[in-house]
Amino acid sequence: MNKVVTINLNGNAYQLEEQGYEALRAYLETANARLQGDPDRAEIVSDIEQAIGDKCRRYLNPHKSVVTLAEI
Repeated sequence: MNKVVTINLNGNAYQLEEQGYEALRAYLETANARLQGDPDRAEIVSDIEQAIGDKCRRYLNPHKSVVTLAEI
């Protein structure tokens, strides 16, 4: 049994396995840190979130509502 976390990526909700959430959170924190001082940081991070959301959406269907760690 895996714990599921609901997240918001660029205005859309997704359910991720907890380990997938932790990996994604670490990735986005690293991206934010590396873009520190970049005047376009908010826009770039938003674009990254949108791209990740688009990829997560590909794994979902009426019979599958959770994105797994392997898919992240």
